[in-house]
Amino acid sequence: MSTAKIWLKAARLRTLPLAAGGILLGSFLAAYEYSFSWPVFLLAFFTAVLLQILSNLANDYGDYQKGTDQAAERNDRALASGAISLKAMKNALWIVGLATLFCGLGLLFAAFQKLDFKFLVWLSIGLAAIAAAMKYTVGKSAYGYRGLGDLFVLLFFGPVAVGGTYMLMTGQLHENIFVASIGFGLLCVAVLNINNLRDIESDKAAGKKTMAVRLGFKKTIWYQYGLFGSAILLFILFARVSVSPYDHFLPILIGTAYYFITFKLSKQPLGREPYNQALKQVSLLNLLFVILLGIFWLA
Repeated sequence: MSTAKIWLKAARLRTLPLAAGGILLGSFLAAYEYSFSWPVFLLAFFTAVLLQILSNLANDYGDYQKGTDQAAERNDRALASGAISLKAMKNALWIVGLATLFCGLGLLFAAFQKLDFKFLVWLSIGLAAIAAAMKYTVGKSAYGYRGLGDLFVLLFFGPVAVGGTYMLMTGQLHENIFVASIGFGLLCVAVLNINNLRDIESDKAAGKKTMAVRLGFKKTIWYQYGLFGSAILLFILFARVSVSPYDHFLPILIGTAYYFITFKLSKQPLGREPYNQALKQVSLLNLLFVILLGIFWLA
């Protein structure tokens, strides 16, 4: 495998729909109120993508440092498989981290045009997002090993990504936006939960106390149903504030697809592939859901 392909695999491009979805949803909501900004959209999009790649590389690094991937005999991870050296991964984390910071600074200057209090507030949020991307599995206080990954994903993929994009474009933040942003955040937590469901045994052996490890397989399936159900109810509730006649029914249709994906996983399939398929399906469904909502709103 070529060096470029190795790094692309380590970046886990299949996870990027999650990063894109929150930015798209916030942008569609801003466009619905005639406040869309191309510079803000593009810079927010690239910042979110870089944050996701940073998180993926840091996850690889942190799990390798703690021996989690070696215990699980993960040959699909860059460090555990020996495809990338530890030094090269450290350098990559610095490069992607700095690129994320500079892209984020460009985003804030595009949105605010000046260095003021709002700029500093969002700079603090951006630095917190970079720290969160790194600390999921890296370091002694890695929150992913204490079952807090779900909370951080909900916060940063929901209110921060969706509400933040909306606020940077419109200059305001209505309370209704939090309904849609938390709904999308829950859909992203559902993706993380499938990942943790797949790795429940190896994580347990490595002392990684994810929500799935804490709950056990059966309760984690019910947790998955709860995540999807709560998200769909929030989007149905949010549909009451729009004038589109279609976004009332779309969450029900998408929610049905989420149900069947979860039902298949409830049979506790063997091997990693069924869970990897579910990860791909839910990630793409999340993105499709956002795009269709945007089309309905703008139509």
